[in-house]
Formats: sequence, C-alpha cells, structure tokens
Amino acid sequence: MDRKTGLILNLGKYGGYTAVLWVSVITEGISFKGPFLPFLIIFTLDNIRTFYLDNKYPAYSIPSLYIQLLAAYIFIFMDGTSVGGILLIILIAESLLAYKSPTGEYIFIFAITGFIAVSAAGFYWRNTLNWDNMAVIMINALFFLFAYAVSYLARRQTEERERAEAALEQLDRSRADLEKAYLKLMEVSKEREQLAAVEERTRIARELHDTLAHTLTAIIVTLEAGKKLVIREPQKALDELKKSQEQARKGLEEVRLTVKSLRSDPVETLGFPDALKGLIRDYEGSGVSILLNIEDGIELPENVELVIYRIAQESITNGIRHGQASTIKINLQQLERKLLLEIEDNGKGNTELQEGYGLQGIRERAATIGGDVSFTNLQPQGFLVRMLLEDFKV
Repeated sequence: MDRKTGLILNLGKYGGYTAVLWVSVITEGISFKGPFLPFLIIFTLDNIRTFYLDNKYPAYSIPSLYIQLLAAYIFIFMDGTSVGGILLIILIAESLLAYKSPTGEYIFIFAITGFIAVSAAGFYWRNTLNWDNMAVIMINALFFLFAYAVSYLARRQTEERERAEAALEQLDRSRADLEKAYLKLMEVSKEREQLAAVEERTRIARELHDTLAHTLTAIIVTLEAGKKLVIREPQKALDELKKSQEQARKGLEEVRLTVKSLRSDPVETLGFPDALKGLIRDYEGSGVSILLNIEDGIELPENVELVIYRIAQESITNGIRHGQASTIKINLQQLERKLLLEIEDNGKGNTELQEGYGLQGIRERAATIGGDVSFTNLQPQGFLVRMLLEDFKV
C-alpha cells in the first residue's frame, strides 16, 4: 500500500472511530459496563497493529484483525444501534487494502455474517426482534458490500500501479544493463581490433623476414659460388650471377606483394611438394645439399602445409646463414595420430642458444596449428628443428 492510499485509509478510519465514539457517548455515556470498553479495545488494538506489529512483528498482524473483529461483535451486541457497523466497515477496508489476499475476503465474509447474527441476537436479547429491525439489519449489511467493492477496486488499482512501477523499474534496470553491455561490447570490439592489427603486423613482419632472409641467403650463397668459378669456369660463374639476379627479382616481387598483403603463398600457387622443391632449387649449384623426405600418402590441411613450408624456409636460411651448413635434411612423417617434422643440418650449431626473431617466428607459426617446437644443438656439430603435432588428423 502506497503512502497516498495509507493516508486516505487513516483519515477515513479515524473519522469513523470519532463518529462511533461520539454516537456511543451520546447514547450510552462513558461507562465501562457499556460499549465504551469494547470500543477502547478496538481502537487500542488497531493502533498497536498499525504502528507496532506491522513493523516489528508482522506475523501477529492478521491474528489481531480477528481479535478486533470479535471485539466489534461485542460492541454491536452491547450498543444496540447500527453505528457498530462502521467498525466492521473500517476493518473490511483495512484488511483489503493493507494485507494480502485472501485475508480481506475472509474478514468480509465473517463481518457481514457476524453482523447479521450478532445484531439479530442483540434485538432478541432486548425483546425487540421484528421484521422492521431485521430489514434495518439487512440494509446496513448492504453497506458492507459497498465498502468491500470500493476497497477491492482500490486494492486492484494499487496492485496494477505497483506492477506497472515494478515493470518500469525492471525496464530501467534492463536498459542500464544493455547500456553496460553495449559499452563492454565496444571495449571488447576495440580490443579485438587492436589485437587483430597487432596480429596482422606480426604476420606481415614474419612474411617479410622469411622472404627476405631466404632470398638474400640464397643470393649470398650463389654469389660465393660465382666468385669461386669466375676465373676457373667463367660461364658457370655467369650462370650463378644470373641465378642471383633472378632470386633478387623474385625476392623483391614477394616483398612488394607482402607489403600490399596481396601475395599468394607459394604453397597455394605451386602446391605443397613443389613449393618445398622450389626452396631446394634456390640453392642448386651453391655447394649446399638439401635432402627432402616426405612420407608417401600424407595429406595435410592447407594451413598446416603453409606452416611447414615457412618453418622449412626459415630453418634452411638459419642453417646456411648462421650455421654455415653444407647439408640439410628435411624429414616429414606421420606416426599414427602424430605429425613429425624434423629439419637437421650439419652446421656449427650454437652452444648458447638464444631465440631470435627467426626461431621465435618458427615457434609462433607452429603454435597456430597446435604444434610443439624444440631446438637442439647436435654433437659434435649440427642443429635440429623439431615440430610435433599431436592428435593430427586431416
């Protein structure tokens, strides 16, 4: 019950109590042997319930209504007039408006039936029970129906308003939650955009590193071979220079396309086996022997093929450039549900291994397909790059 309804109920209630007290005092006077004592009990009990029980002990509020109802019966019996009906009307209105259903309905039923029975008993006790008095009782009982209807409609209106207010509050909370979710979504979206930009920059940096390192290493090797042949076999030296020139042009073209993010992967263009053979052809005549062994029948997804190609490309570059290797073995095989890639060279290795950009790039590429990479210095010389892909299936 809202404050406005409560204020109206209290004004009507205390106005009714004042009217009943005034009529009772005029007709019976102030005597504890008459209806004054039950009225005092009713008034006291109502105030205790309103200002104390409802706040401190709400479980006792409803029983107090029935005690007040009994006291009203006593007042009506002792008073002998119709003014006691006002006490029941107050009780009906209060039980309907201030307490949950079905308390008000029960109080109404007991009030109207009890009023008829107690009023008739009072007239009978005074030897004044007749049809005229019974008609007065029934007419007064109609006021109970009117009080019940008005109070019931007021309660329904209050309940509808409370439901509407609750719905508005829920709507406000939902709107606030949506606003928070929208702001959070925008934050996540910005973070994802930034992450995507970082990932793309990293990808392009890896592509540039792999392409340039491989191309420049191949050029250096062929130029070294050309230098050794320039006096003894000029024609072969010229061929090596032409090869270096072609490799430089190829590398430049790949860099240009990578920067534009339009470069097609060699694996996609040539196919996986031919792309690996292309890496080997780049070093033909350079004195570096690259042996490729791919187990027959292996079928790889495109993303796995590209990762293996890039790892092989970087490993060849590192083996020749840093390890000064003359022999590199590439072995790819499937062991039940595992895919194993091993790239071994006979270079000088590195006793104090530190992962630079190239090795870090190999590890990051392998991680994109769930592969685990290890780097091992071999004895007495050499270096091994090993990638194992668990639970491999096409």
